[in-house]
Amino acid sequence: MAKQTGQQLIQKAGKYHSEGKFGQAEKIYKRLLKANPNDLTLLRLLGMLERDRQQPKAALNWFRLARQVSGDDPVILSELALTLEQIGQSDKAMDIAELAIQKSPENPSVATFFAKMCLARGLGSRAVQSLQFTIENYPTHQEAILLLAVAINSTGTLPIPLDYANKAIELNPQEAIPLATLGTAHRLNANTSEALDAYEQALNLDPNLPEAIAGKAEILESLGKTAEAEAFLANFPSTHSVSIALAKVRIARKLNTPETALNVIDSALNQLLSPHHKSNLLMHKGRVLEELQRYDEAWKCWEQGNALHGGTFPLEEHIKLVDTIIGSCRGSDPRHDPRHDPTPIFIVGMFRSGTTLLEQILGAHPEIDVAGEVNQMLRFVNEKPYPECVEDPNQSWSSQYLNRLESNNRFCTDKMPLNYMHLGLIRTLFPNAKIIHTTRCPLDTCVSCYANSFTGTHAYTSNLADLVGVYQQYQRIMTHWNEMYPELLFEVQYESIVNDLEGTIKEVLNHIGVGFEPACLEFYNVNRIAVTPSADQVRKPIYTSSVGRHKHFEKNLGELTVLK
Repeated sequence: MAKQTGQQLIQKAGKYHSEGKFGQAEKIYKRLLKANPNDLTLLRLLGMLERDRQQPKAALNWFRLARQVSGDDPVILSELALTLEQIGQSDKAMDIAELAIQKSPENPSVATFFAKMCLARGLGSRAVQSLQFTIENYPTHQEAILLLAVAINSTGTLPIPLDYANKAIELNPQEAIPLATLGTAHRLNANTSEALDAYEQALNLDPNLPEAIAGKAEILESLGKTAEAEAFLANFPSTHSVSIALAKVRIARKLNTPETALNVIDSALNQLLSPHHKSNLLMHKGRVLEELQRYDEAWKCWEQGNALHGGTFPLEEHIKLVDTIIGSCRGSDPRHDPRHDPTPIFIVGMFRSGTTLLEQILGAHPEIDVAGEVNQMLRFVNEKPYPECVEDPNQSWSSQYLNRLESNNRFCTDKMPLNYMHLGLIRTLFPNAKIIHTTRCPLDTCVSCYANSFTGTHAYTSNLADLVGVYQQYQRIMTHWNEMYPELLFEVQYESIVNDLEGTIKEVLNHIGVGFEPACLEFYNVNRIAVTPSADQVRKPIYTSSVGRHKHFEKNLGELTVLK
């Protein structure tokens, strides 16, 4: 019998490895390593073998040896980070993953691993950035394209582009996950029939796919088919996935059975979870406890959930950006042709100040379309950072923005709250746009931010000191805009909407330039899905329980009290 080559032996060991015959595979790997003591492939394979047979400490030893041999090879760094992640050393794992992507941002295996690390921490935007760079070099890399579609869905910025989800389906037509990813994109964009169709196709291929199960239930609930959604989810345990658990929680809250919601959450928490998923469950648990008037317990859950948040916020950089914007925008004249159709209505303000509610109300008017949270202004300022964006804006920006709205109506809303940062640029591009500033009691606003799960981009919501800092900068820049453009902003108080809906909305519509429409008072009957943290609140009539919300948590407010 001919002597086997090293490559043939590695293949044989790999077969043993995949079959779970770890001892036999290990003997071959180590025999080969004895002859080639610095072989990086063998060191990596031995680390992977130990990890696969649940010996993470032994795996770490092999990967650390490989790191010494390779001089921080990015693939080895990724393996090391994955192993650290699996044994709960999340911070060290992310530091090493960051180093790997810095060393080889175009490597698809490194980029996909880094994207998974980011997604496990709720850092969708960072995942998108790394994957887009890789796909420029590997435009048909199946895993990278699918992960990019998943990451885009998780960023929280609407509308969601469908290109990558459709490309993933094209590359994997018999796979369920790309179809479910497309379903989620459609759901976030409020395309209910398309979302249901994609989820059903995914379930035909894989009846137990969590994203498709939860997504279908979410659609049914959003369409008011709560009983149907509940019956559908009854076939799947809460521990099947966090997404299924949260769908069950939403339905239980809708059915006014908070104890059921708590049981679902506790069941889901009683398993091995990523910090991001555990944080998300704890934040929901806090809101259920608040409904039960168990306020101290609720706040404790929010503290625990926010402590697990995957992001940190660069407050000093944010303050410097506000400095730059204020210095750049001091009464500059409009640069672009004011004639356009539709006329944008920018609804701005702090998160949780009533922007979603106001958009939902205005969207019930036949002359007003809604576009949700459009991130086009952010794209412009990334393309040309301040002060260049206001001093020399691209001539195509106005048309690019209007194309993103996809509206042929007379008016169209954009309720990206953070556009409050860019009102000078907005005035430059659209001098006739309507700008509505929603305000709310600062403490109520901040408590609501702290009690909700936001993406890593808005990590300040998970830290009371950062939250105060961002809120104070928001106040500062809004004071600047009111001084520079006193006729530009129309302020609407959340409390005024709640206490005098008809009178307040008549004033808003008059400011926009359209007649009163009674349908605006029954906005909750509009067949539209809102997907922000206010999703369920805007699907029912106005209620007053959120006014003065902070009073239940006065002994917990800490740093927030400076905003009184």
